[in-house]
Amino acid sequence: MTADVSPHALRTTAPVLDCAARLFAEHGARGMAMSDLTHRIATETGTDAACLRRAFPTRFDLSYAVVLRATRERVNGQLAADSPARPPTERMSDLVRRHVRSGWRHRAAIALSQELLPTLRAIHPARHREISSLHRLYREHVREIIVAGVTVDQFRIRDSGKAADTVLETFDSLLHWYAPGAGLSLNDLGGVYVDLVIHHHLRCPR
Repeated sequence: MTADVSPHALRTTAPVLDCAARLFAEHGARGMAMSDLTHRIATETGTDAACLRRAFPTRFDLSYAVVLRATRERVNGQLAADSPARPPTERMSDLVRRHVRSGWRHRAAIALSQELLPTLRAIHPARHREISSLHRLYREHVREIIVAGVTVDQFRIRDSGKAADTVLETFDSLLHWYAPGAGLSLNDLGGVYVDLVIHHHLRCPR
């Protein structure tokens, strides 16, 4: 990557934001000075440091870019991969497995998001709305699949909105306990979460 890359292009450059997410995870959201963050990212990704400083003047700008990119990728990926004509149980099963994979891939950004969003709400409402609107879109997508399942008597719950909230809360719980080295693969983990969501939360008969 060269110095003529624009700040706008850098904001959506995966290697830069992946590196930033990893450094935030390793050192905490405030554990490194911005100058050190910029130097590490520039060194590890081959990006011009001056371009980085123009693209992300503050730690806040950088963390926001990390969270926004991860949120967009996760939500848009789910919407694009869904096939509404398929049975609701299959749609939900595939959504859960995709969420487990993307959740693990973006675990650093998700953890950062949990810290960033309250600050965004207070000092930058427009940025907060941008990320929150993606969350609402995803919640509505999950709820629509649940409603489809209720309609054909596959999911036996009364409140689709509450069920969607429960499912979404369950999804990201893996961030708090999953360790790949413990012997459970991501594929196996997806199976565990499919069973939990479909048969426990949504009460689909076995």
